[in-house]
Amino acid sequence: MGMNKMQQEVYTRQIMMKEIGEEGQQKLAGASVLVVGCGGLGAPVLYYLTAMGIGHIGLCDGDTVSLPNLNRQILYTIDDIGKPKASIAKERLHVLNPDLETTIYDSFMNEKLAQEIIPVYDIIVDCLDNFDTRFILNDTCITANKPLVHAGIGEFYGQLMTITPGKGPCLRCLFPNGIKEKQKKQLGVIGPTPGILGAMQAMEVAKYLLGLQVCNDGLITFDGLDMNMEKVHLEASPGCICN
Repeated sequence: MGMNKMQQEVYTRQIMMKEIGEEGQQKLAGASVLVVGCGGLGAPVLYYLTAMGIGHIGLCDGDTVSLPNLNRQILYTIDDIGKPKASIAKERLHVLNPDLETTIYDSFMNEKLAQEIIPVYDIIVDCLDNFDTRFILNDTCITANKPLVHAGIGEFYGQLMTITPGKGPCLRCLFPNGIKEKQKKQLGVIGPTPGILGAMQAMEVAKYLLGLQVCNDGLITFDGLDMNMEKVHLEASPGCICN
């Protein structure tokens, strides 16, 4: 189905790009993306995916909005305190793009849920705040042969990698010995940090869906204090499940 006149006008600045065009915009409109976590990373990811014209977005988060969220979780306001993040996010996104289709999973991700819903989507986005659940996403995406865009943040720093099963490393290659308890300590975070990494995740999603090269051969690190970004090449570990 082609775009109507309003859609053509909304996405005109994307359609004029040689990497997108009308055909690429149709690909975005026909795509389905699962965003796991609707918080600091999830909010900008959801906003930009919606604004660029993704057709169907799954929102997975069992948490409610709280005051300490508001310095960085840009979809919410003080009036949303105590309300489910996924439901409030859906309302805000539909105001931005009434054509968007959404599916809400008002639950924290677990192994059972991951196995049920990940195969339904074209690409998955890791906007979580803990590695125990990230490893569940990682393993399930590899089993289901689905790409996973990972990001992690803390303070002024962040990291990003896109996992494409059979074509590069995964989180278990990055952390072959798992995550130590001291690495699980909650960190402070300044609002722009998840904004920057979330925007980068949305960019990776768009590139994957458009058939462009993604960052699946290593890890991008971001240092907001020095305004420095580096890419570290990483090979898939021998014998890892991602091979």
